[in-house]
Amino acid sequence: MRKLIIPVACTLLLLACSKEVPVKTDVPGTEKYSLLYMPQAARGPLPISVTITDVPDTISFSAYFGGIARPTADLPVTFAVDPAAATAFNQAHGTSYPVMPEGSYSIATPSVNIPAGQLTTGPQPLVVHTKGFLEPFVSYLLPVTLSQPGKTGTVNASLSTGYFVVTGGYMPGEVPREKVASLGADAGTFLISFGEKFILKDPASGNMLLYTPDAQTGLFTAAPATVGQGWNIFNIIFFYGGNRLIGRYATGGGDLAQYPINAAGEIAGGRTVGWGWSGAQKIVPYKGLLLGIDANGSMTKYPLDADGNFDFGNISGIGSGWGGFVNIFAYENSLMAIEANGNMWQYPLSEDGAFGSRRLAGTGWDMYVQVITAGTDLLALDSNGDLWRYQFNPAGLWALKKN
Repeated sequence: MRKLIIPVACTLLLLACSKEVPVKTDVPGTEKYSLLYMPQAARGPLPISVTITDVPDTISFSAYFGGIARPTADLPVTFAVDPAAATAFNQAHGTSYPVMPEGSYSIATPSVNIPAGQLTTGPQPLVVHTKGFLEPFVSYLLPVTLSQPGKTGTVNASLSTGYFVVTGGYMPGEVPREKVASLGADAGTFLISFGEKFILKDPASGNMLLYTPDAQTGLFTAAPATVGQGWNIFNIIFFYGGNRLIGRYATGGGDLAQYPINAAGEIAGGRTVGWGWSGAQKIVPYKGLLLGIDANGSMTKYPLDADGNFDFGNISGIGSGWGGFVNIFAYENSLMAIEANGNMWQYPLSEDGAFGSRRLAGTGWDMYVQVITAGTDLLALDSNGDLWRYQFNPAGLWALKKN
């Protein structure tokens, strides 16, 4: 006679499928958690990118009932846009977002129910009208507030308002740009951000050429000034700290040399500040840090003090997966990273090297061989040596090519 053997794991699985897991609902004090709330309110201001067209866009939000016990009857809830909450938000956070223009939004169903036995309303649509209301790449604040009609004390006050930061962009392929310089196809691709100006390292001579924009037009029409010679000894050069250039030697161990530079582009004598950087595939300056990326795509932060000396005790790894980007640069409180396929990603980054969630900020940027900052603008160099300016706001979606 054959014996039937059921493994212990299978036995437990059968029991789990045949019985409901008991949940204790009569816990004292649970009523203080049985409140209505908006999950969107717990995430801080939520960035929303929309395209400015005749076709309305949609934002989703919802209400939830907290606690352990499910409601035994329908719970009516009301949603409304509260412009006054935008003013309070700006005052509390030191921001200056304009409120969404009146007429640019409508809540499809302002009054809904959380059904008996359920915990949520499910996604609720808010319709956003863009064309004729939103200025391109201006970020607007849209506060949506939850309440329960005829009752007080039923809503978690700290989670009653969700804030959406809505930024409208152009249709793909219609993003405006301005040609600001024609550098020539033989100019190379060694551009260095320098405030509103930029420096080009001439690939033939190694001279450092400073380009200054015209005060009225913003075009780089004047002949560049030669501010340095013999810089072909460096294969990486960047502007750092507002008053110095740092270069990596192309030979030897890849040591780093630092040169003071003033606003006029006058460069003083340098000194070595770092050793053994030959393994870095990219070096990205970010506020008080140098970010080194090795051949495996791992990123390490290297803090520097005001004199450009390394704080060796606080060097640490802060990320991986950075090897697939062809262009990485700092922009305000983020890193902007461009993939070979042209996708541009924004990575919020704190001053001590902690990343926030990334978001797609653009597509089609593979049409350029290099992108740098010029103040808050971007300068993009194409393969013909033409330089283009974009008045940039990373909150929008910068789709440079038609679909």
